[in-house]
Amino acid sequence: MSQNTNGPFQLTRRRVIGSGAAAVTLLVHELALAFKPPALKNPGARPQPEGTPVQPHAPPGAPDWSGGPGKARFRIDGLAKVTGQKIYARDFRAVDMPGWPQNERMAMILRATDPGLAFTGLDLSRLDAADARPLLTITQTPLPGYTGPQRDLASLNLQLPFSSAGADGVYQLLVPVGTAPQFYGQPVAILIFADGNTYRRAKRALQFQPGVVQTGGLAAPPAQPWAMAYSPVNYLTRYEAPGIEPFSQVQVGYASDPYQPDSKTQPYNSTARRLRSRIDNALQAPSPAVLQLGGSYSTQVLDPMFMEPEAGLAWLDRAGTGTLNLVLGTQATNGDSGDSLALFSKDCPVKVGTVVLNSCYPGGGFGGRDVSTFPPLLAVTAALADGPVRIAQDRYEQFQGGLKQLASRITQRIAVDTKSGKFLAFGSKQVLPSGGQNNYSQFVAMLAAYCGLSGYDIKQAYVDAIAQPSTGVVAGSMRGFGGPQASFAVETLVDEVAVALRRDPIALREINALREGDRTITGAPLTQATTLREICRRSREHALWRDREAVKARKAREGVRYGVGFALANQAYGTGKDGVMAEVAMDAAGRLTVRTNCVDMGNGSATTLAISTAAWLGHNAHDIVMGDVGSFNALDVSTYPGGDWSKPNWTAGFAMSSSACLTAFHQVHVTEQASQVLFQAGLLPAAAALWGVPLAQLQGKTKWDKGHLTAPGLAPLALRALATKAHQMGLTSAAMVHGLYEGSWVVGTYAVPAGPPLQLPIDGLSLRAAGQASWTPVLRQNVIPPKPAAALYGRSLYAPSGVLVAVEIGPKSFAPRVVDVQLLVDAGKVLQPDLLLGQAQGGIAMGIGYALLEDLPLEAGGAGDGRWNLDRYHVALSADVPLARMSITPLPTTDTTAKGIAEAVLCPIAPAIGNAIAHATGKRFRALPITAADIEKALS
Repeated sequence: MSQNTNGPFQLTRRRVIGSGAAAVTLLVHELALAFKPPALKNPGARPQPEGTPVQPHAPPGAPDWSGGPGKARFRIDGLAKVTGQKIYARDFRAVDMPGWPQNERMAMILRATDPGLAFTGLDLSRLDAADARPLLTITQTPLPGYTGPQRDLASLNLQLPFSSAGADGVYQLLVPVGTAPQFYGQPVAILIFADGNTYRRAKRALQFQPGVVQTGGLAAPPAQPWAMAYSPVNYLTRYEAPGIEPFSQVQVGYASDPYQPDSKTQPYNSTARRLRSRIDNALQAPSPAVLQLGGSYSTQVLDPMFMEPEAGLAWLDRAGTGTLNLVLGTQATNGDSGDSLALFSKDCPVKVGTVVLNSCYPGGGFGGRDVSTFPPLLAVTAALADGPVRIAQDRYEQFQGGLKQLASRITQRIAVDTKSGKFLAFGSKQVLPSGGQNNYSQFVAMLAAYCGLSGYDIKQAYVDAIAQPSTGVVAGSMRGFGGPQASFAVETLVDEVAVALRRDPIALREINALREGDRTITGAPLTQATTLREICRRSREHALWRDREAVKARKAREGVRYGVGFALANQAYGTGKDGVMAEVAMDAAGRLTVRTNCVDMGNGSATTLAISTAAWLGHNAHDIVMGDVGSFNALDVSTYPGGDWSKPNWTAGFAMSSSACLTAFHQVHVTEQASQVLFQAGLLPAAAALWGVPLAQLQGKTKWDKGHLTAPGLAPLALRALATKAHQMGLTSAAMVHGLYEGSWVVGTYAVPAGPPLQLPIDGLSLRAAGQASWTPVLRQNVIPPKPAAALYGRSLYAPSGVLVAVEIGPKSFAPRVVDVQLLVDAGKVLQPDLLLGQAQGGIAMGIGYALLEDLPLEAGGAGDGRWNLDRYHVALSADVPLARMSITPLPTTDTTAKGIAEAVLCPIAPAIGNAIAHATGKRFRALPITAADIEKALS
């Protein structure tokens, strides 16, 4: 399997072209990159205005969401949502935004539907009868013979984001006239209309009409050949055997490419190639004591199907240096604000010096709003409009232009000791067909590679993974980020092994599951307690599994096929190098506000962060501000060339996009640390003054009880009294922190204004004194950086899970129906049980849709044709989910921190359903979705 052929895993000449060592070094950095690129600090970002209407608020007299310190009665944003407040980007108009002009334009994006034909022009003649001519038409290059007002993007010298690069290396927002689109659904033009009424008339006249986007003959070949894979590609090799030095990228300290010769920066390529030959021999050489089994597995393209199709509002205030104001629901708050500002380079005639992101609740994300193609289109439209402009996609347009989940084709093979059941060797080649621009596709493939062994200890293994370009709609970090694709393939194969060996499928997994002290495919050590075997043990003992054969026999007498399947997952959370930040502020009345750059996509982040102040401040936050980018420029840390941990203002990663798995561990951590600093530098000195005792006497002696600070022999103090005193004394009233996690939290020591220096697991700190508007950075000292090897870990945080699923297949319809789900998850410390259950229930529903219902063609006939909606794309409805027989059980734990469980609960669902169908039918299905037609064909 690892032979050097001219297959999709080869590097093209264009990828390695360069001069000498510089080209090789670039390649090494690409291969070693183990995380999504972090967003840089953006000095041009300005905070969203105080009182901005995009932040939800509770009306006077509303019931309190707080359920006491560290608990919530309901979501902090719950009332705003159920009472219909404006909180989503689609809700807002220019008249809602303080200081904006009142007149608002509406814009429409026209898209290509055939990347095989060159774009030649527009036919807008239908707009004459509709009295709906655009005020301005925006194209990439001028339209010859076009009589209406037009502007072209080519003349603006835009600096396009990395995510807009096609497989031909060309960066594009719109298709230039006379050239072919890079992908189905690529925008060709933006039409700006005078108002909403004109826009609606125009949309009725143009939508679904052939010939509006005009095409010519077959497209000319690109100026340079397509890349065979988006870079970086992923080659992982692990080998341990008696008498041989262990090999992995962590253990030898270098990433390796077995398809290239050794170099100064990749000295172990030939070693990886030689060890892979040994692995292939174990996988292929016949042996009566070894079972060798393999196959090809595939998953489909998915749409995120979040509640609110993408929408936004923008206005370029041309006063001064120019301020671009954005109203967006996005996961990539730092990335989108930074990319929007960077669009307008110094050579651009449109001057934009600052950006203000008014971040809204996204109305669902699932990765579909993580560096989406939508924000750059909104930004350039605002730059050329004569005032505020709004774009609001309907569901057809969202299908046509929104990010998709990558499909997968995975070929893998395993060798198993027939006597012990131990997994001996494993090889996998993963091809993830991507869209026509790179977005985050290559990093999705990277995580799929890391997940290539699921939760198993296989000491001789390799995994190759590429994101393969196509002409499909742009695909990115949507729904699981590569984990579900890999999980379906591996967990299906493991079940096949169990059947071949006539072993209990869960017991087989239990024998091979990772334990603390084992290593992953990258060689990263598992330093946390690993509960995979506990999950297997509990699942084996569950009645749903124990009684499966008896129930299957009883159902068969009723004419119903019945089966129970199991799957295990050891899904990572975080990206391997995560920069996160939070601010906690306190006014004179004791009202607490948490501020964060992350957003709540419906997973409950706002509520979780609001209850995270309670341990140190005795009270939940009263308010929370989400998606604030500009405020965190008060932190004196950033990522810059030539920096390292010896420089107190440097960090390895400033900001990441929001994802559901980052809240419970990462973002809660920095919120708690900011709360601790506020307590130590603000509340505790105030308490010492009120009690009339030395501050040193109170260190480590206080605790909160029912909202009051207590100490032995002293009268309890209410938070309000402490806050008032802190403000009177000019003590610290707000703390802003930055944290960086890479295998461990970076630790620093900080000299705060009151009390002894604090050693904290953060890498940046700024304080604001009561009565002051400005922030004071605190110098980081005595830094404890991550271990150097952590840069090659790939991932180091895991949330193990496992699921039992029962399915029934009727005698006539052949349609599989999920009738029972028993999910076990190691969630660590559970912060708010109902939020965890809600997230798990959503993961189960998504997994059912993934396994049985959802499907999009990648290219021709897919979403890019603009005619897809929920009449054709089927998602799981309540009738598809066994709400009355669905149990989510968090494992008992002594962990002091929570884990990110978003993808953890999704990954095992689809393979467990497939395994259940195999148990019910005796037929194995290696491709998703598994439909009634597939089952009928297999059984006929």
